[in-house]
Amino acid sequence: MKNKRVLILIGVIIVLIVAGVFINYKKMLAASFSSNPVTTASVRFVTSTFSATGTVTAQNQATLTFQTPGKLVYLPFKEGDTVSTGQVVAQLDTYALQRSLTLALNAYRTTRDTFDQTQDNLQDNLLKSQVTPTYSNAVDNNTAVNNAIQRIADQAQAGLDNSVINVELANYALQLSRLISPLRGIITHEGVTTSGINITPATTFTVADPSSMVFRANIPTQDIYYINEGGKVSIAVDGIQNKIDGTVVKIYPSKVILLSGEAVYQVDVESDQLKKIAKLDDTGTAIIYTNAENVALVPAWTVLAGKYIWIDNGGTPELREVTVGKVHGNEIEITGGLSPNDKIIVDPKYIPSMKYQIL
Repeated sequence: MKNKRVLILIGVIIVLIVAGVFINYKKMLAASFSSNPVTTASVRFVTSTFSATGTVTAQNQATLTFQTPGKLVYLPFKEGDTVSTGQVVAQLDTYALQRSLTLALNAYRTTRDTFDQTQDNLQDNLLKSQVTPTYSNAVDNNTAVNNAIQRIADQAQAGLDNSVINVELANYALQLSRLISPLRGIITHEGVTTSGINITPATTFTVADPSSMVFRANIPTQDIYYINEGGKVSIAVDGIQNKIDGTVVKIYPSKVILLSGEAVYQVDVESDQLKKIAKLDDTGTAIIYTNAENVALVPAWTVLAGKYIWIDNGGTPELREVTVGKVHGNEIEITGGLSPNDKIIVDPKYIPSMKYQIL
């Protein structure tokens, strides 16, 4: 009986010692949190709206350039003028090109006559009588003559084909001397203001369809994931007093580099009101409503087993179960389980994970 009491006493002492060590450990851990502010980070929630700069532009527009340099002789429109599909926007001097086409046509006519004569001679056996004496000493006279006749016919055909190609190339060069509008719209840009001067392919002409007017917003990479087609947008165009309501109609799949060097995604916002009162190339800001309600972003490595995060609860580490969403690079969405007041532990050496068998 005495031994049993001794064992119970020893057991109680052991429990007290273990409890003391555990309490002291928690105090030390809490002290380390308070003395090491870099061990935690505030939870960053995605905002329900964000702003993005942009420009009023046309979805349906074309930039036209000449393929070769030359003298500009025809410039029928000015910036702001309306053009129809198929109208000539600008034209180069075509004198040399016309002469080249004439030479090609003359060469074609000569080659065609030669080809037709060769065909007539072949049908009348005249070509065979002309070739036979050359191969009179051949072992197989008929085979040699037939092969020679075939070569003459092939050469005549090749010459005719080349002549046709030269005519087509000359005619194509003549067509390239004119810039034709591929759509009905407004000329928004001309690289020159007068004809009679030499220009290069660097000179551009732009035609835009105002009926396809949109506000093209520049979206930072971290925000593009929270925009959907059909989302609501409020547009503030510079120079227009009232804001304009719009809808996201297109999200471009690849980044573009702005003049500032920033890489962004672009989003088109459509609005009937925008088409009525705005002008192409106006600038402004779009307030975009996202689909990110109560979505937080945390470093992906802090999520354990796909559903746990260590939280600093008043200086004490607490393992919190959360609901995760999409991964964006080094960050992951938390769609449930966190609040804006939570602080996550971001220094692994302060996480006593060895005491919790969750992995």
